[in-house]
Amino acid sequence: MAVIEFINGENKTYGAMKKVIDYITNPAKTEPHLIDGHNCDINNAYHQFVLTKRNYNKETGRQYIHVTQSFAPYDKVTPEEVKKIAYELLQMEFFKGFEVVYAVHTDKNHLHTHFVVNTVNAETGLKWKQSAEQLQLLKDYSDDLCRKRGLIITYGKKGNHKNRGEYRTKDKGQSWKYELYLAVKKVKWCSKSKEDFISNMEKLGYKVDWSDERKYITFTTPSGKKCRNRKLYPPEKFTKEALLKAFDLNNQRAKDKELKKRIDLILSLVYMIQSNPDYDKTKKYPLSTLEGVALKDEIAELKKGKGLDWDKESAREM
Repeated sequence: MAVIEFINGENKTYGAMKKVIDYITNPAKTEPHLIDGHNCDINNAYHQFVLTKRNYNKETGRQYIHVTQSFAPYDKVTPEEVKKIAYELLQMEFFKGFEVVYAVHTDKNHLHTHFVVNTVNAETGLKWKQSAEQLQLLKDYSDDLCRKRGLIITYGKKGNHKNRGEYRTKDKGQSWKYELYLAVKKVKWCSKSKEDFISNMEKLGYKVDWSDERKYITFTTPSGKKCRNRKLYPPEKFTKEALLKAFDLNNQRAKDKELKKRIDLILSLVYMIQSNPDYDKTKKYPLSTLEGVALKDEIAELKKGKGLDWDKESAREM
């Protein structure tokens, strides 16, 4: 998987902005076809950034946001594929209207993309605001894009590389929202109706408030934290309509016995994780832990015992 980092530095002058754009597009670090612009012409990006700021009379304060997306050196990914991932990342809603210069750097032993974002939105004139929730959504979506390609996490500026389970535990403190995301994503493919879905979520310790009178579903975690389905990313995968469509597909393609096997497998894996003497029970995020590799052999054996090709089923979720 890739790691998203926001680079702090002097960014309150036009000179600093020009310097960072020149840096990320430096031909000694990248190649022409690995450089691109989002909502801007890469050959005139600096001038477009300035014109946008002047157009909305917002030339003070932070001039740009500098973000990197880094990959492990042993990831089997090409610079061109890394650029495609960067392009997909920029399709997220909160980049809409923002001008971005980005380039894949190939000068290190690990591939990484630099993004420079104009702090003034070219469409609305509003300045960039980044909440902790938005940052988490960005990281989670980056993980989703990488997971589809079977990539590995790279951890931080030091270049250390961790498996996904270690990254979730040590870098994020085991995000409760990510754990909820995993629960909903897996349980929707074990359920054949709204009632079945609610029941299966309850087996994992989650309460589900799904009312026809309300637009959104509210989940309550085992620790009492609340989260609406629109806060899970990508939100279109977790709307009422998307969940009902999944239930309909389950009814068409899977027998009740198979659906029961799926939820039983999840519950068995969770129990196995929580019963492992090396598992830190204070974190209480077993599904996130399952994404690591520490119990790979035990999980494989349990899958065989359940008679279910879980990897094949999981692929349907993407």
